[in-house]
Amino acid sequence: MLRLREKKFRKILKYAYNHSKFYHEFYTLKGITEKELDTIKIQDLPVVNKELIMDHFDEVLTTNDISKKDVVYFLDKSKNPDDLLYNKYHVIHSSGSSGKIGIFVYSTRDWDCFFPYSTKTFDFRFSKNKSVFFGAADGHYAGASFSSWTNHGITSWFCDQLILDIKKPIEEHIKLLNRFQPDVLGGYFTGLKILSEKQEQGELHINPRFLVNAGEGIIPEEKKKVERVFHLPMANLYGVAECVIMGIGREEYGGIYLFDDLAYVEIFDDHILLTNLFNKTQPLIRYRINDYLKVKEDTKKMLPYTLVESVIGRDEMVIWLENRKGKLDFIHPIVIAEFYVKGLDKLQIVVKDKRSFEFFAVIDKSEKQGEVVQKIKEKLDDLLKAKDFTDVTYSVRVVDELTIDKKTGKFKLIISAS
Repeated sequence: MLRLREKKFRKILKYAYNHSKFYHEFYTLKGITEKELDTIKIQDLPVVNKELIMDHFDEVLTTNDISKKDVVYFLDKSKNPDDLLYNKYHVIHSSGSSGKIGIFVYSTRDWDCFFPYSTKTFDFRFSKNKSVFFGAADGHYAGASFSSWTNHGITSWFCDQLILDIKKPIEEHIKLLNRFQPDVLGGYFTGLKILSEKQEQGELHINPRFLVNAGEGIIPEEKKKVERVFHLPMANLYGVAECVIMGIGREEYGGIYLFDDLAYVEIFDDHILLTNLFNKTQPLIRYRINDYLKVKEDTKKMLPYTLVESVIGRDEMVIWLENRKGKLDFIHPIVIAEFYVKGLDKLQIVVKDKRSFEFFAVIDKSEKQGEVVQKIKEKLDDLLKAKDFTDVTYSVRVVDELTIDKKTGKFKLIISAS
């Protein structure tokens, strides 16, 4: 497997050097020649990050039929995760853990490369399963885009997919779930946790055969509670917008197996470096992500991949607000992490109380500030309306920089004013 990873790494490295203006110039300035690409060690290549890739978006791309302007316009107009840019490209957006908006493009061929790996999340059978994804769904989010695509092509023979938008009232989802009765229940960990509480309280009555976390880190003690309620072990699908599937964790594995033939992951104490081995449209080579992984001794050797400890998610606040009926409902942190508005460069939420919050925005200098603020307000209004938060108020504040946690020195997407 490591030999295969090395072969794929050399292939994507050479492809990027020869087809991406950014990588060609970036490596040339570092004194790296094309001849060295066959032998240079990966650790001798320079590191890139989200800001660098976004600032040189058009130069990074290896195709000349799309540009950042096209992609931004597409995201501004399209809210359906099934839509493709020019019927050729999947587009994913996320701010992740940095608050900086990231946009990632995959050709349909790139995208199809990782689909077979999804079958490792459960015991695949050649029969149709009723499957639910509970997450952000009214745009080009990684989870929704991946899940909705199972309704296309050959995968539609084996999957009857229902996507529940986590932005809508929880009462609506309970009614739909009780009617649908899914075989596979998947989604953000926080959402699964809340559904398990509704099941325990007697409002939800479902008996899934498979339970899958996707798109969010797991809190071990809370995971045990969810598993106890549903009488099922939870699988853990590990992925990010930059590489939609990177690994899979199951109870019998004792951790997460990283798909070394999809992603070359270098593990450091406080971050990882990702090299996406299949995305030729927008190459990401030694791309920094602030995830925390630790290699684990693999005594079972159930899969021929690198085994790591289960991913612990960043400790982001769930936003609990009071709806029109005086009941508490939530806004998931990933909804904020993947909040996209054209011209919005960075964002942060400060929760003041159960009926108010502040939205801090760093706006691209090339955009008209007033227009961007208006679009932010329109999107926030839609978000609040969908949850019936009619009495919740907010303000949008344009700032040059976002607040860093004084205790930890790290950035948090959602903070409390108290």
